[in-house]
Amino acid sequence: MGSSLSELRNRIVNHMQSFGFSILTVSEYQVVSRLLVSAGIHREVALRKIPQTQYYILEIDKRAFISECKDLARKNEAMNVGALVKCVEARTRETLSKVVEKLTQTGVEGL
Repeated sequence: MGSSLSELRNRIVNHMQSFGFSILTVSEYQVVSRLLVSAGIHREVALRKIPQTQYYILEIDKRAFISECKDLARKNEAMNVGALVKCVEARTRETLSKVVEKLTQTGVEGL
Protein backbone atom coordinates (compact mmCIF):
# COMPACT_ATOMS: atom_id res chain seq x y z
CA MET A 1 0.00 0.00 0.00
CA GLY A 2 2.91 2.38 0.72
CA SER A 3 4.12 2.73 -2.87
CA SER A 4 0.64 3.08 -4.35
CA LEU A 5 -0.15 5.67 -1.67
CA SER A 6 3.06 7.50 -2.59
CA GLU A 7 2.00 7.39 -6.24
CA LEU A 8 -1.45 8.76 -5.32
CA ARG A 9 0.12 11.56 -3.28
CA ASN A 10 2.53 12.39 -6.13
CA ARG A 11 -0.34 12.43 -8.64
CA ILE A 12 -2.31 14.82 -6.41
CA VAL A 13 0.73 17.09 -6.00
CA ASN A 14 1.33 17.13 -9.77
CA HIS A 15 -2.33 17.88 -10.51
CA MET A 16 -2.51 20.62 -7.87
CA GLN A 17 0.65 22.26 -9.25
CA SER A 18 -0.49 21.97 -12.87
CA PHE A 19 -4.22 22.60 -12.65
CA GLY A 20 -5.00 23.83 -9.12
CA PHE A 21 -7.20 20.80 -8.46
CA SER A 22 -7.18 17.01 -8.60
CA ILE A 23 -9.87 14.47 -9.45
CA LEU A 24 -10.19 11.41 -7.22
CA THR A 25 -12.21 8.24 -7.39
CA VAL A 26 -14.65 7.10 -4.73
CA SER A 27 -12.20 4.39 -3.70
CA GLU A 28 -9.44 6.99 -3.14
CA TYR A 29 -11.62 9.30 -1.03
CA GLN A 30 -10.96 7.75 2.42
CA VAL A 31 -7.22 7.41 1.87
CA VAL A 32 -6.91 10.97 0.61
CA SER A 33 -9.00 12.26 3.54
CA ARG A 34 -6.56 10.63 5.97
CA LEU A 35 -3.60 11.98 3.99
CA LEU A 36 -4.99 15.53 4.16
CA VAL A 37 -5.50 15.28 7.93
CA SER A 38 -2.05 13.74 8.39
CA ALA A 39 -0.49 16.60 6.39
CA GLY A 40 -2.45 19.15 8.46
CA ILE A 41 -4.05 20.72 5.39
CA HIS A 42 -7.61 19.42 5.56
CA ARG A 43 -8.92 22.90 6.43
CA GLU A 44 -7.20 24.55 3.46
CA VAL A 45 -8.78 22.29 0.86
CA ALA A 46 -12.25 21.23 -0.17
CA LEU A 47 -12.96 17.63 -1.16
CA ARG A 48 -16.38 17.53 -2.82
CA LYS A 49 -18.30 14.93 -4.76
CA ILE A 50 -18.88 15.81 -8.39
CA PRO A 51 -22.66 15.45 -8.81
CA GLN A 52 -23.93 12.39 -10.70
CA THR A 53 -20.44 10.86 -10.98
CA GLN A 54 -18.22 8.52 -9.02
CA TYR A 55 -15.56 11.20 -8.64
CA TYR A 56 -14.45 13.83 -6.14
CA ILE A 57 -12.65 17.09 -6.76
CA LEU A 58 -9.90 18.27 -4.44
CA GLU A 59 -9.17 21.98 -4.61
CA ILE A 60 -8.18 24.94 -2.47
CA ASP A 61 -11.10 26.09 -0.32
CA LYS A 62 -11.54 29.76 -1.25
CA ARG A 63 -14.48 30.50 1.04
CA ALA A 64 -12.29 31.82 3.86
CA PHE A 65 -10.30 34.01 1.47
CA ILE A 66 -13.38 35.62 0.02
CA SER A 67 -14.59 36.89 3.39
CA GLU A 68 -11.05 37.90 4.46
CA CYS A 69 -10.53 39.77 1.19
CA LYS A 70 -13.92 41.48 1.44
CA ASP A 71 -13.05 42.63 4.97
CA LEU A 72 -9.65 43.90 3.81
CA ALA A 73 -11.21 45.75 0.87
CA ARG A 74 -13.80 47.36 3.17
CA LYS A 75 -11.07 48.53 5.57
CA ASN A 76 -9.21 50.09 2.65
CA GLU A 77 -12.45 51.50 1.23
CA ALA A 78 -11.53 49.95 -2.10
CA MET A 79 -14.38 47.51 -2.51
CA ASN A 80 -14.13 46.78 -6.20
CA VAL A 81 -14.27 43.46 -7.97
CA GLY A 82 -10.75 43.68 -9.39
CA ALA A 83 -9.15 44.19 -5.96
CA LEU A 84 -11.25 41.38 -4.50
CA VAL A 85 -10.29 38.96 -7.30
CA LYS A 86 -6.58 39.83 -6.99
CA CYS A 87 -6.71 39.25 -3.25
CA VAL A 88 -8.46 35.87 -3.60
CA GLU A 89 -6.08 34.77 -6.36
CA ALA A 90 -3.02 35.75 -4.31
CA ARG A 91 -4.29 33.91 -1.23
CA THR A 92 -5.14 30.87 -3.37
CA ARG A 93 -1.60 30.76 -4.78
CA GLU A 94 -0.10 31.07 -1.28
CA THR A 95 -2.29 28.30 0.06
CA LEU A 96 -1.67 26.07 -2.96
CA SER A 97 2.09 26.39 -2.36
CA LYS A 98 1.62 25.50 1.30
CA VAL A 99 -0.61 22.50 0.47
CA VAL A 100 1.85 21.16 -2.12
CA GLU A 101 4.76 21.61 0.29
CA LYS A 102 2.97 19.85 3.16
CA LEU A 103 1.80 16.99 0.93
CA THR A 104 5.32 16.54 -0.41
CA GLN A 105 6.77 16.40 3.11
CA THR A 106 4.13 14.07 4.57
CA GLY A 107 5.07 10.43 4.93
CA VAL A 108 2.57 7.86 3.71
CA GLU A 109 3.49 5.03 6.05
CA GLY A 110 0.68 3.94 8.32
CA LEU A 111 -2.13 5.72 6.50
